Amino acid sequence: MVLKPSKFQLINKPRVTKSIFQVNKDYNFSTDVLLEIDKNIKISEMFDEKMSAIVILNLQFFHKKDLKEAPFKLEIEIEGMFEWDKELEDNSSQLDTLLKENAPAILYSYLRPIITSMSIEANLPTLVIPLMNFRE
Repeated sequence: MVLKPSKFQLINKPRVTKSIFQVNKDYNFSTDVLLEIDKNIKISEMFDEKMSAIVILNLQFFHKKDLKEAPFKLEIEIEGMFEWDKELEDNSSQLDTLLKENAPAILYSYLRPIITSMSIEANLPTLVIPLMNFRE
């Protein structure tokens, strides 16, 4: 079986463009915490000549809570440039799915270890955020 490259590609390494992390030093970690994650996805204008777009994934943890009620507050944003073949340009439905679902899932996979590392460096219980369904 030969693996073929996708007609939709992340170009270069994505970059974290925003990170705001506040720790509640008084939080009692003796009980389990229900993780609250809000997500926002932005897609830049398509660059017709190159058939590419910048996709931005923004995650906010415990955004709706006051810091004294949460173990921490975190807002983190990552962006990546995606390009595609002419064949996808002609299939707007498939391209739309790739930009709104696949691209954020790819970016999310880059954020997961960063967030784990941040929790470790803050001397919090190690946080491995769960996989996320970007179709819903």
